[in-house]
Amino acid sequence: MSGLRITGGRLKGRMIALARNGRTRFTSSKVREAVFDLVGDVEGCSVLDLFAGAGSFTVEALSRGATFVTAVEKDSQTAALLRNNLKALGIDKDCLVLNMDVRYAVPMLHRQGKSFDLVYVDPPYEMGYIAATVELLRTNPLRHSGSIVVFEHSKREELLESPGEGCGIRTRKYGDTVLSIITCGQNKS
Repeated sequence: MSGLRITGGRLKGRMIALARNGRTRFTSSKVREAVFDLVGDVEGCSVLDLFAGAGSFTVEALSRGATFVTAVEKDSQTAALLRNNLKALGIDKDCLVLNMDVRYAVPMLHRQGKSFDLVYVDPPYEMGYIAATVELLRTNPLRHSGSIVVFEHSKREELLESPGEGCGIRTRKYGDTVLSIITCGQNKS
C-alpha cells in the first residue's frame, strides 16, 4: 500500500492509504486541485462521489468544508479501505459509504429523494461507464438547480450529452484526463 496527500482544507498534508491492487486508479493531486478550482467553494455542500475508490475525492471534499459525502464504491476491499481512511482521519461520521454498484445506488438514492450540490463521477477509463452513468443520472436525477456534476474521464471518451435540460458543459484537459463540468442553473459560489 502507498499513500496520497490531501491538497487542501483542514486536512491538507494528511495522507490516505491507497490500494495498489491494479483494480483502482486514483485521481492525481493536480486533477483534484483542478476540480476544486473549477467548482469553487464546497463549504456546506452535500457531495455524491460515484466510483469513489479509496476516497481521495471524498476526503478532499470533506477537508474543504463539504457538510456530508455519500461515497459509492462497488469493490468491497476498496470500500473497506475508504472506511478505514475516513476513520483514521476522524471524519467517518461525515460520510456514508455505500458498498454497491453505481447502477443500483443511483436509483436507490433517487427513490429516497436525495439531491446533491456536487456530484463527482470518476469511473474506470474507457469501459463504457461514462455514457451509462450520464443516462443513469438523467433517468434518476440527483441534482437540483445550482448543482454541479463533474465527470472525470479519458480524453478518448466523449461526454455526448448533458444529463438534463438547462445544463451547460465545459471541459478541461490534463494529459489523458478530461474534466467535464456540468452546471444546472446557478452554482453555489
